[in-house]
Amino acid sequence: MGTYLALDMGAESGRLMAVEIGSSISTREIYRFATPVISDERGRRCWDFPKIIEEIITALKIAAPDGPYLSIAVDTWGLDFGLLDANGKLIGLPVSHRDHRTDGYLERAAAIVGKDRLHGDTGSQLLEVNTIYQLLAIAEQTPEEFNSAAYLQLMPDLVLHALTGEIGTEYTIASTTGLYDVPNNKWATKLAEDLGIPTNIFGEVQDAGTIRGTLTKELQELTGIGPIPCIATASHDTASAVVSTPFSAPGNAYISSGTWSLLGVELDNSVINELTLKHRITNEGGFGRNTRLLCNIAGLWLIQEVRRDLKLQGVELTYAELVDLAKAQSNKWRTLIYVDDPVFIHAGEMIARIQNFAQKTGQPIPNTPGELAQCIFASLAFQYARIAKVLAQCSGLAMPAIQIIGGGSQNALLSQLTADISGLEVIAGPVEATAMGNAIVQAIALGEIASLTEGRKLVKASDLKITSYLPNQAAEIRSEIAQLQIRYEALIN
Repeated sequence: MGTYLALDMGAESGRLMAVEIGSSISTREIYRFATPVISDERGRRCWDFPKIIEEIITALKIAAPDGPYLSIAVDTWGLDFGLLDANGKLIGLPVSHRDHRTDGYLERAAAIVGKDRLHGDTGSQLLEVNTIYQLLAIAEQTPEEFNSAAYLQLMPDLVLHALTGEIGTEYTIASTTGLYDVPNNKWATKLAEDLGIPTNIFGEVQDAGTIRGTLTKELQELTGIGPIPCIATASHDTASAVVSTPFSAPGNAYISSGTWSLLGVELDNSVINELTLKHRITNEGGFGRNTRLLCNIAGLWLIQEVRRDLKLQGVELTYAELVDLAKAQSNKWRTLIYVDDPVFIHAGEMIARIQNFAQKTGQPIPNTPGELAQCIFASLAFQYARIAKVLAQCSGLAMPAIQIIGGGSQNALLSQLTADISGLEVIAGPVEATAMGNAIVQAIALGEIASLTEGRKLVKASDLKITSYLPNQAAEIRSEIAQLQIRYEALIN
């Protein structure tokens, strides 16, 4: 059928992928770059958007000689955004959700409208870094930013605007904001108004698979890539990853494993009740406006930050080396942390944060890289198992397996720990689920693939590394895990 360009951007790094779709699907990395962070004049942690666009231009220049390409699309993490004025000019740099400006703003919003409404009006989980609390922080801290704001552009739409000059809002990324009423497919404008957030910045929401425009003539000439169509794919990276997940059975959970771990199930309808509120379950949009019922879990952010801390101490270790050091630990359960404790959200001094948590909860303090890595992987696995059980209750469907997709699926230790603790089969792979899902939506938009079902059949027909991990069902192991789960719950409480 042809080759598509998938610009897949994560909070740690971005890359341009060539995805060839024919009787099967294959991927090739063209260019990778670190996602640049910078401080603005207010001292806020921001994404260096001009540098991001420079890197994308470099990537397109490298890609051009190997064309032609049928189209290009962008997927990114959720939550973050830029504000544009009426002329389409960016008002300041996009602030990262890891910045401290939202500290306390979940409780501030709850004091104004109540937690039941924050969840009930949108189906969103109560996560302090959500777009809704970032916007509330602007309204109360720097309201002048809204004076000339005409458009809210979430990160993938902001990149598409830079590529095409067109303004638009794609459904799956809009659903991550905490201000989109997923059950009723509309912005929760009354909720925004009651929080003092201007509603004029919210645009019409387009389906995933909408052709947004064509690469600008300036960028065509600069990159040599030609008049390539730019498509709004399922532009939340998890939504793209789910598109290409070859589910082995209905009701299976997925974990899109990267900086965040997004653990969810795919449903036709939203679920909003006391259970979803209590356990911070969110209803986000999927391709075809279905529902991704999921929970945002801290994810590999923890090990990324520990690795960064170690590097500052002069200890350079790859992720693979950290996994090996964790495997070598004689006590797999020596120290556990509640990975979604707010103390772990922000950047910097992650090792000290983990050690402080261990000390406060009366556990051995992890000091070596191996102890730290094992603590993180075991704790993530306990949280995965805990949330999988909640999602099975919410969906009412049997959950035969958990399918881990994305870069984290390469971590065999974490996959086996997840299987052992959950008691479920874990199916790891494909690694490049996000890029493949990004391209499948492009192919559907161009009429090259008929449906999501056909796209998933192509994934199954492809030569991809898929590994199954079965839980240890020995009675003594199941008994030990049950006791450890009680210990983990105590850390949360």
